[in-house]
Amino acid sequence: MTDLQPPLPDPANRPRRWLRVVLVLSLAANLAVAGLVLGAWITHDGKRGPDGRRGDKDKIVRELGFGPYARAIPRDNREDFRAAIEARRDELRASRSGLRSAFEATLATLRAEPFDRAAMAAQMEAQRSAITKGQRIGHEILLDRLASMSPEERAAFADRLERGLGREPGKKKGD
Repeated sequence: MTDLQPPLPDPANRPRRWLRVVLVLSLAANLAVAGLVLGAWITHDGKRGPDGRRGDKDKIVRELGFGPYARAIPRDNREDFRAAIEARRDELRASRSGLRSAFEATLATLRAEPFDRAAMAAQMEAQRSAITKGQRIGHEILLDRLASMSPEERAAFADRLERGLGREPGKKKGD
């Protein structure tokens, strides 16, 4: 009858409990990383942001550097805002073209020997001028939109802007 009982495992060959725990934790960590990578790969198309899918229409808004102002615009009014920007597309395109040209010249200046400080300064000034022109156009558009808002709409805009700046609406920074 003793032949029917399984042999007792050799204590030297039995896996240690801590080794099993480490292997399970390692597997869990690997699955978590794989899930994050797969999730990022599936959802990332280069056109997502805090406001959801964004296409080329929002590219100009981002380039104008509105930052928290753009995020404070109510979602249902953003299409009107984009239309106002689109109406001035040619001016903005010229500004971007000037900026692109200035950067091309900058790359050549950076690679040239000897380094021409005056040429680099002129190119940086051209870049600043192109950026300022684009921002000026954006500011005009934003000011027009703000001027067309009712006092209640402007107050709601201010609240959204304040939240975007990381503060509770109506509270001062020191409060």
